Amino acid sequence: MPEKNFNDLNSVATIVAICAGIWGSILSFINRDKEGFSTIRIITSFLVDMMTDMGFTMLTYFGLIGYGVDELLAVAVSGFVGHQGTRAVYLIELAIADKIGSKEMLNEIKREKK
Repeated sequence: MPEKNFNDLNSVATIVAICAGIWGSILSFINRDKEGFSTIRIITSFLVDMMTDMGFTMLTYFGLIGYGVDELLAVAVSGFVGHQGTRAVYLIELAIADKIGSKEMLNEIKREKK
């Protein structure tokens, strides 16, 4: 049965979905090339990864729960979507840099994500 109120959500499943989003952001951050970056830029990169992953994760989780999908499946799918969401943002950045024709931006995006 679809949930219609945030108070009806299972708190354990919600916490696990949040942890899946955080884990996805940590994995995305670990894969970044941080050589030569200042401490502020490293922290900013991590926070951007976390906001992106958490946004995709929680949006997917709430959407699936709202449609009445089983909680365990909703947590699993939302964790996967959160991690792959950062990958999608990276691919969109590459496409924009390619369309603009900026080789410097394209090389910087690729270097940052190595």
